Amino acid sequence: MTVDEFLSEVEVERLIREEEIRKLNNLIKTLENKAGENELRRATICMLYAHIEGFVKFTFCLYINALNKMELQCNQVKPILAAAVFYKDFKQLINPDHKSRFFKKSLPEDSHLHRIFRHEEFFEKIEDFYKEKIVIEDGYLNTDSNVGREIIEKLLYQVGLPHKALGEVIGPLSKLKNKRNDISHGVDRSVIQTSDYEEYYSCTLGIMNNISRVLFKAYREKAFLKAQ
Repeated sequence: MTVDEFLSEVEVERLIREEEIRKLNNLIKTLENKAGENELRRATICMLYAHIEGFVKFTFCLYINALNKMELQCNQVKPILAAAVFYKDFKQLINPDHKSRFFKKSLPEDSHLHRIFRHEEFFEKIEDFYKEKIVIEDGYLNTDSNVGREIIEKLLYQVGLPHKALGEVIGPLSKLKNKRNDISHGVDRSVIQTSDYEEYYSCTLGIMNNISRVLFKAYREKAFLKAQ
């Protein structure tokens, strides 16, 4: 995937989501101080958060899929991305049910012995690890949880980028997440204040715009490569 193709996919996704958000926001303005304004604000808050979740998942998965298509080797990329290729293997390394075939029957409960076997198995393969091509499987990036500050910082770290890269715009996200959850669960039936709504709206646009900027810059500058 070329740099231009990567940017195009990100921007198309962002603009589609922004268009819906702006249309809802314009509709709210036509109802200012009229019946239905608060209800529409509440519904829009849920949509704002949904668009953040969807955009975060799309862009980070696109970034990883683009790396997978480059046919890079593990010895060419940052250690965090090389480790990502073998994240399932590392699970085996600490899996107590993964036991030596020689002692599985005679000493099935010897945890120390089977742990040594797993370490041995790891070092038998370690030289080959560096020659493996970068193919990061689905599941490495877990976006199933509610996307808040911590999740976005985790995802940035997992793709080898500074986890505070969105620090300037991510501040109100936790507040938006909590408000959306309270609304959708029927806990919060309060009137949405204009200042709060505008903060949520700006937060959503800011996060999507800055995720686009950060991931595109990383892809363009090949930030995934190991420092020379």
